[in-house]
Amino acid sequence: MTAPPALPARVGTRLAWRPLQRSTRVAIIAALTATVFYQLFLLNPAYRGPGWLWIAMLAAEGLTALHLVGTWWTILAHDDRPEPVDVTVWRNQLRAGADVPAIDVFVTAYGEEPVLVRRTLLAAREMQLPHRTLLLDDGDSDELRRIADEVGVDYLRRPGGAHAKAGNVNAGLARTDGEFVVIFDADHVPEPNFLLTILPHLQDPDVAFVQSPQAYTNNVNLVATGSGEAQRIFYELVCPGKNHFNAAFCVGTNVMFRRAALDSIGGIWTGSNSEDIWTSIELHKRGWKSIYVPQVLARGLAPEDVPSYLKQQLRWAGGGFEVLLRGRLFKRGSGLTVDQRLQYLFCGTHYLLSVAMLTFMLFPALYLLFALSPIRADGVAWATHYLPFQAAVLLVTWLQSGGFKLSAIVASIGAAPVHLRALGGVLLGRPAKWKATNAGGDSARSLWVVMPLLALLVLNATGIVVGVLVMADPAPTWLSVGWAAMIVLILGRMIVESVTGGRIRLRATPAAVPPGGPRPPVGGLPSAEGQPATQPQPVAAAA
Repeated sequence: MTAPPALPARVGTRLAWRPLQRSTRVAIIAALTATVFYQLFLLNPAYRGPGWLWIAMLAAEGLTALHLVGTWWTILAHDDRPEPVDVTVWRNQLRAGADVPAIDVFVTAYGEEPVLVRRTLLAAREMQLPHRTLLLDDGDSDELRRIADEVGVDYLRRPGGAHAKAGNVNAGLARTDGEFVVIFDADHVPEPNFLLTILPHLQDPDVAFVQSPQAYTNNVNLVATGSGEAQRIFYELVCPGKNHFNAAFCVGTNVMFRRAALDSIGGIWTGSNSEDIWTSIELHKRGWKSIYVPQVLARGLAPEDVPSYLKQQLRWAGGGFEVLLRGRLFKRGSGLTVDQRLQYLFCGTHYLLSVAMLTFMLFPALYLLFALSPIRADGVAWATHYLPFQAAVLLVTWLQSGGFKLSAIVASIGAAPVHLRALGGVLLGRPAKWKATNAGGDSARSLWVVMPLLALLVLNATGIVVGVLVMADPAPTWLSVGWAAMIVLILGRMIVESVTGGRIRLRATPAAVPPGGPRPPVGGLPSAEGQPATQPQPVAAAA
């Protein structure tokens, strides 16, 4: 059988990184000042409302402030250093024909559409430098076996399917022997220079893995664009700082491991469906190093409908909460540095922000329906303290990321109830079942999955009607009506997206985005971890 033609070389690699702007440093200092100013206002007993409600607000705002400070600290640690000379030298030697160590490239599949898998296999096969490409199929698909044969790559499947993706990768490790192992999800298409860019960073024998960003190409609707934008923000703002602290963690795809490092911990971690971050923690505990390379070297697909997006968020949030609640990050003698402990802590506090967000979304309705407010201050006093704080939060993200799309805010707020569900699952010991994000078979349209959002929308809409009809105190009432209206608009947009299936115009298939053709703008709050809190925080102020 004639092998398919080689994929053409692609356009230039995009950097998922921006040098730390001087204006960003100034904005962070201003944001810290505004945060202190606002927190002192909330703590002032003169403005305290009902005790239980005031405490709820302090907890929500305190959590938000804690995570923001941690995020800003990470941004300020932005790692602008050039790559070591030894890395460049080895890369040049590889280009000149030096011996290449054995590399196994795993493409993991579990129910994804065959056309996506085929595209990734073709790109993985055509990467520069000698390597062995293997399709690890946990879906036992005869069609994928046929595609692997046609493409000319090895095909592996295993019985049972235990431990989901982690078990799949470990089964592949047991049947291969390459010194280095690359992992791609089935919908992440690597660039031809992936190996040549990543491998030289492993010249340091203490480096366990090298991670490159996730980037999405299918900006076809609000969900895909919003989730992609959130990823972009994470990889551009947060990851360079984590790299400075030797706390860059694996995100499950677009990563190269040293096999000896994985062997030292018994392979990919199988105690959680968030195997990527737990594997990273175990490696860091044993003194291994990790490196984040801020170059987009593979491009994947974001979820294109609300059910798929919420499924992804449920899994990611569950992993973050597991690390927060069961990671024993501050246990003495764990092997983690103080910086690493804090960076992993922020993985969990990022998703915990959704609890704070849900709290904020209740406040306007509580005032409009029951005249309950966590603080007793006129609208001017509250706005004077709150608005500078919120403006500074948005400004830091805007300056360093070069702006962001409102779809990221809508998607983030829309996922808040699912994050709360993930927290409950971890507390009760019932983690979400693993399923590939872009696996087929799910309905793109659903009202049921956004019922919590609908309940919040109805609550705030009812509050608006009652508040306007009663109008006991105009100033705080109109302020609360404004916040409630913003909540209704944001939640309503997410509900419409779910009910209509996002009005998807075109799937990002090989025909839609040719391997050598132009790339749509790449968008990214994550992965598997803590990103800047850019959500507005609705708060009702009472006189």
